[in-house]
Amino acid sequence: MSNFLSILFFIFISINTFAQGGGLLIQQYNKGPSLGQTYSKWNLHAGPEISLINAELRTSSPLLSVGAIINIEYLFSKTVGLLTGLSYTPISYKYSFSDSLVKDRIKYISIPLFLRVHPTDRVSLNFGVQYNHFQKGEKIISFNNTLINKRYKKGIFENSFGYVLQVGYHFWEQFYSYLNYRWVKKTSPITQPETNNSKGLQLGMTYTFWNSAKRQ
Repeated sequence: MSNFLSILFFIFISINTFAQGGGLLIQQYNKGPSLGQTYSKWNLHAGPEISLINAELRTSSPLLSVGAIINIEYLFSKTVGLLTGLSYTPISYKYSFSDSLVKDRIKYISIPLFLRVHPTDRVSLNFGVQYNHFQKGEKIISFNNTLINKRYKKGIFENSFGYVLQVGYHFWEQFYSYLNYRWVKKTSPITQPETNNSKGLQLGMTYTFWNSAKRQ
């Protein structure tokens, strides 16, 4: 929790720094949003998200899983804003155990809090924290051409905090594609073979379906 509060403090301190430095960025590199460009302070966008996230197990390898996100963005200026919302984030990976092949499917509802910086009209850079609320998990065991589904008991997988770095590209005015690097660190009991730690990539695309009134 102390790490989470430290990140939050860093984000809010950074807001003022980037907001004050937005004009300087434009002057130095001449790549920032146009000084005469209008923008919306509030934006709502949603879309699908593909995850390739692996647990920190020695023999595990990630599997593709499809989720969805809905985000709300608040811009302090043309170049700096905050992003939060909700995402449905399934994680799937496989590993060998004895003579069996095991697949884990873990589902979370995630709540991000990102600082968003627009160094150019098209490019966005996000970084921040993400709270992952555990929904359910299941283990699928493949043994001698037989599939066995087992639901994980409560307490094995837990709620956790993670960190995300994102780079994205805006196109066709209402669309935004992005790539995330996401990692979660949470201590699990030594006697427990499963882990709450994970890291990996996410690829997504959103459509902006609502904007507030434009302003300069």
